[in-house]
Amino acid sequence: MKMNYKKIWIGFALGLACLSCQDITASTVSHRNGAFSKSKEASTKVKKTEVQTAPSCVYWTDGNGRVTYSVNANTSTVVKKALDMFESDMKAVTGLAAKQKAGAPLQIYQLDMLTNKEFSALEKSGVPIHKIITAHDAYYIGVKNNKLMVVGSDARGTAYAIMYLSQEAGVSPWAAWNGVKPQPRRTLSTPSDLTWIMKPRIEFRGFALNGSQWMKPQNYSEIARLMLRLRCNTLWQVDGKHNVAYDKAAVDSFDLCVAENYKVTEVLGKKHKKHKRNIDNVKMVFDDEQIQLHCVAPGLLLEVLTNKDFHENKSSHHDKSHASDASNGKHSSASSNGKHNSYAEDDAWIANVTNPQLSMLQLSMMTELAWNENALKIGSKRYLQKWLSEQFGNDLGKRIQPLMEEYYRLTSIRQPAYMAMPYGDTEFHSGEFGNELERYLYAYDQLKSKVEALESKLSDDQKDGFFEVVKYPIFSAALIAEKELEAQEARHIARPGLFDKDDEAKAAAAVSLTAYNQLKQLNAQYTTIASRHRRPSLVVYSGEAQAPILPGTLSSSDIQKYRKDAFDRSEDLKPLANYTSDVIAKNACDWTTTTPAPSVKGADASKKGADANSMSKKSSESIQLLSLLGHSNRAVKLPKGASLNYTFYTSQSGDARFTLAAIPNYMSGVKNMRVSVSIDHAEPVELEINEAYNGKQWKLDLWRGQTLRNFYVTLPSGNHSIEIQALDDHVILDQWILDYDVDREYYVIPVGK
Repeated sequence: MKMNYKKIWIGFALGLACLSCQDITASTVSHRNGAFSKSKEASTKVKKTEVQTAPSCVYWTDGNGRVTYSVNANTSTVVKKALDMFESDMKAVTGLAAKQKAGAPLQIYQLDMLTNKEFSALEKSGVPIHKIITAHDAYYIGVKNNKLMVVGSDARGTAYAIMYLSQEAGVSPWAAWNGVKPQPRRTLSTPSDLTWIMKPRIEFRGFALNGSQWMKPQNYSEIARLMLRLRCNTLWQVDGKHNVAYDKAAVDSFDLCVAENYKVTEVLGKKHKKHKRNIDNVKMVFDDEQIQLHCVAPGLLLEVLTNKDFHENKSSHHDKSHASDASNGKHSSASSNGKHNSYAEDDAWIANVTNPQLSMLQLSMMTELAWNENALKIGSKRYLQKWLSEQFGNDLGKRIQPLMEEYYRLTSIRQPAYMAMPYGDTEFHSGEFGNELERYLYAYDQLKSKVEALESKLSDDQKDGFFEVVKYPIFSAALIAEKELEAQEARHIARPGLFDKDDEAKAAAAVSLTAYNQLKQLNAQYTTIASRHRRPSLVVYSGEAQAPILPGTLSSSDIQKYRKDAFDRSEDLKPLANYTSDVIAKNACDWTTTTPAPSVKGADASKKGADANSMSKKSSESIQLLSLLGHSNRAVKLPKGASLNYTFYTSQSGDARFTLAAIPNYMSGVKNMRVSVSIDHAEPVELEINEAYNGKQWKLDLWRGQTLRNFYVTLPSGNHSIEIQALDDHVILDQWILDYDVDREYYVIPVGK
């Protein structure tokens, strides 16, 4: 007999009335060595004798047998799917598949499918049922009576809890996607003082697999399994182009929601009963065509996810791929029925994904933060380290981290997908700063060499995962850059109609074509590995796959011949310092001093006029260093009113051009992003760094990762100071340069490491 919740609702109603979603977020828990660590909520005081006699942990297996679990008599299909996956996961970790067994150390319960007898027994065990019973997708994990109790509020909540067990045992949610095998373990255990209570902050969490071959019926099951491991519940359709809404395997078996035109459909029950509701507060994570999620730097993604101003709803919608009907609704925390919902600032987070395989880190960041607002408090750099350790183990993860950091720095300088024509030349100038074009490519050369050196030390069972997660994105970006920049150089060098007689242009073209051929080989290798693991082949963005646009043609023999005469980056490049004697360039983070934002209260605000009156509570925020963001990989976020101060010395005098580089604005609703710049305490120059949303320059800024603003100044030789102050919110500064060659054209600010 199933539990009738009407009988217990009144008993819990009063206690639940004061609970919010923040009351049901997780205590701080991290997984180490396949076991749960102590949580804050588990610090309940106990008698000394109890501490001495209580078991220190509950063993899933002590090395002498397989992992066993018990589950209530009636469970939903998605729970059965999760248990099947859990059994396989335990075989991958321990060598033996998990099995169901009465009285097992792992006891699993789906609250909404319990009989009265099961519910009473669970209640007597001390599990805080009242904290999750009315919450969607919620779960509890904790030790009671020497058993690890795993309790879900509903089908998805129970399945998510089971998948979390797999993750704690060392099975990455991405194990089936990246070929990385979990570390074998003989024993698995959980500390006896564990308490974990979790409810999602964001009600609908998922993907929009736009233009992706993953959105085919034969792949729905793999997508659904991935979403289950990531605790996602929503597939966003593109104007009805996908029939996943009616695919029984994906929707019924895995209990997925389907969203289209800002409406979410939940399929309920065996008769495919559909429940539809409107959603207004939707955060589309990089749905603009100008940005590919897989090469978005972690620091930028973190800023987008945590910035409450980065929203999209029906009234602010701009992307045709998610076209919706018109609406005049405004962002709010109210649901479509006018009642206040229990979630945080958004109803839905949807990531626009072409290839989930190439966006593993980014999707992990999004989905974790959708559950726990503290998940990324450690910052993007430490999160990257944590994520890599989860995939490869602590030792290899630490060795991979600097490689990925450099990859994100280089792709922030130019998005690989938009390196190619017809998006326009990149404006790298071979004649400036000792050939900045080749200098950029040399940075990729050095990174590739480090990747190959590390790869050579890996075991055979590590190489597939390393290739997919590390080598492929790095080498792909490097080869795309080489293909397009050397083609750009060939076009610039070659005189009209004289390509056949220009050996220098042909040498650049030969390098470009060599990179193009290597890129095709790299993609073929990816397809081979994917096929070996029974995954769909690679989806390549058109700009990445196209042949280089050259001023002429070269035969295979010509490529070999002229390639030998090309610019030798390892020999011909000179130290950057040789070419920067007439510039002062700094990363924003290399300030001399800072000035905090003023506090504006009551009458004090009037002293500053209208500008001060407009200051928000954010004025009291501190200056933040944002790792893995910008050309510097360490951008600076300024609250309104705060300033950065720099001092420098120059032996030169005369006219100079000051250029400020800021992180572009990714939000459509922001009107002003102003800063003031004062040199030597002179009258400040006001700069508006916000570009018209979705305009040509805005797109170019996104591709290069910087918005540039400049003005001219005349300076004597000697000591000088610069003050840069934020006049609005959303200001993130990256670099600046003072150049005495006022007509110089360049792409990258030459800041030495």
